[in-house]
Amino acid sequence: MQTISRIVIVGFGSIAQALLPLINERFQVDVVIFDKDLDVSKQAIAQEYSATLIKKLITPHNFEEVIGPFLNDQVFLLNLAVSVSTQSLIMLAQRHDALYLDTCIEPWEYTAEVESGLTSNFALREGLKRFTKQQRPDGATAVVAHGANPGFISVLLKKALTQMAAVNDVAYKTGDREDWAELAERLGIRVIQISERDTQVCGDQRPEQHFMCTWSVDGLITECLQPAELGWGSHEVRLPEAAIRNDYAIAMSEQGREVRVRSWSPNYLDFSGYLLTHNESLSIAEYLTVGDGDNPRYRPTVYYAYHPCDQAVASMSLLDNGNEQRVLTKEVLKDGIVSGIDELGVFLISDKYPSVWMGSNLSIGKARKMAKYNSATSLQVVSSIVAGMAWAQANPRAGILESEYLDWEFIYGIVEKYWQPIVFQQTEWRPDAATDALLFGNFLV
Repeated sequence: MQTISRIVIVGFGSIAQALLPLINERFQVDVVIFDKDLDVSKQAIAQEYSATLIKKLITPHNFEEVIGPFLNDQVFLLNLAVSVSTQSLIMLAQRHDALYLDTCIEPWEYTAEVESGLTSNFALREGLKRFTKQQRPDGATAVVAHGANPGFISVLLKKALTQMAAVNDVAYKTGDREDWAELAERLGIRVIQISERDTQVCGDQRPEQHFMCTWSVDGLITECLQPAELGWGSHEVRLPEAAIRNDYAIAMSEQGREVRVRSWSPNYLDFSGYLLTHNESLSIAEYLTVGDGDNPRYRPTVYYAYHPCDQAVASMSLLDNGNEQRVLTKEVLKDGIVSGIDELGVFLISDKYPSVWMGSNLSIGKARKMAKYNSATSLQVVSSIVAGMAWAQANPRAGILESEYLDWEFIYGIVEKYWQPIVFQQTEWRPDAATDALLFGNFLV
């Protein structure tokens, strides 16, 4: 167990603010925060938890000299900012033997490298994989892309697989990656959706050209403008028109905001979600591959089906010209939320057994009772961050890892109370009542 004497946070948006109560509860150490913009609210929250808040934009030119002096082998570095490079901060952390965690893989800048949108998550992930191969496997632990999703959803996947196997009397072992992939194959899982329907609502009316959502506005806008990406299953027979195949995944010609898919959740039932690119769609698909990666015997189709809160959906219309030029003001909904839940889970759709949805029905009321400065959305994220930090502290020389390679039972044991109620429900749902086909085209709206 590595001693932690300081936590350094880059970025003090809604997620970092929501994280402070949980950090204070578990670690009780000095906290230093860098953020490009400070306001009265941020300063008050930092002061409440005795955190040092420093106004500084972290760039490729200053990150070493600004952050480096705060790092040593008893420090945990958290990257919670948009457009602050994952690779650069991991390199800096490992140089000082500091632990590291982020919630998604970030570049220094998202560029319009393809006609369909900004830098793809596939490109970012493959770049990080190449970077990882050049690092020591026993370097200081760096947990990559570990929030709610990506992150805890990969832990929840393993919990759901074991419970699905148990109710269907399917024998299994759960040791290495191959065991999990073969279990998914035996269960006949063709499609894995990260299924999310956010029904939280703010009492205030949304002004024109004002973008509202329940987590990071900049993060959501980026995902809307990136190409729609998904892990590509071995059972699929036809690529979407103009889509590009990249090993275990495909990139569609449309931006994520332009692609909608059918999904289902126990509380909301049928809904259509946006197919936004996410790291877990790629990492889970690769993790559950059986056989040769280029021509696998088995791989599920994996993607994120997200219907944000209704005020966020209305805000997304500001992106209809393919960029964010029409967005004049931004707001993360938190204190103004008056009701609703964030229903977030993993949906395992099988052609052999009843399908399974497993996830959280966390309400805004319960989230506020458990931790100040939180919505249902933020608490699902920050509880996973704290669990990932605890695992890294207990395993300080594990190198660079994604969520699939953490001890899922360790992580689940910490996060479970924050995600409750956690629902496990079987269903015979199909995207098209006229056919049992589980091909990607049947899910498109």
